[in-house]
Amino acid sequence: MKKILAGSLFLSVLGFAGTADLVQEQTVIRHFTEVVETPAPVREKIQTSHAWRLQGNDGLGSVELSKELDGVGVLLDKFVNLGKKMWAVLENGKPAVNVKYQYANALPAGVARADQLENFSPLQFRSVRHYGVNLYGVTVYDVTYTLVHRFGGQFEGRGAYLENVTVLPQNVNVLWGYRVDLNVEHVSTVNTGTRENPVASMALETTLNVSTVMQESRVKNLHEFRGDRAEVNSTEIQ
Repeated sequence: MKKILAGSLFLSVLGFAGTADLVQEQTVIRHFTEVVETPAPVREKIQTSHAWRLQGNDGLGSVELSKELDGVGVLLDKFVNLGKKMWAVLENGKPAVNVKYQYANALPAGVARADQLENFSPLQFRSVRHYGVNLYGVTVYDVTYTLVHRFGGQFEGRGAYLENVTVLPQNVNVLWGYRVDLNVEHVSTVNTGTRENPVASMALETTLNVSTVMQESRVKNLHEFRGDRAEVNSTEIQ
């Protein structure tokens, strides 16, 4: 009897170990990131949307700095973000409410609206795909989002400012049992030009959280937008 019990116990341990290995194989994810082409229909949809007119972000963000500088005038080398500093892009694999109206900008302090500036470029697009594969080779999530912005805005012929800087979800596919959240965090701006001719540089951090009941993993990317160029530099960070 003791031998039978010992044998049963040994088999149970093997069974538990096998189950643990199976769970690990299903939950361990290898993450991949690549830049992809923005489809023409996506470009056209964004360009024709009322949300992307140059309106100045009325009611979208803080104007605290503009109030503090009231009466001082426009300060070209001081930046104010009349849009958002952080927001949710995806919540549990679905676009967050009002995501199309969530964006940041880098304007000269003292202005109240982006349309007080001129010479902004057309909307620029850069699409990024994130996807994760488990140890069985199954793609458990596949998310594509598009970075959008305008650059080159000037105030009375000087400076290079940014407008409509945002992250828009495009394709989102998530396997059952997985939760995917994408957030914009830590939006900050510095002057990479001179005091007389400032050039805005905005750093925007995206955080992709992928979780199950067993574990959670996170992918962070830093995106740099500049007021004097169309390109966006993206870097994965730890």
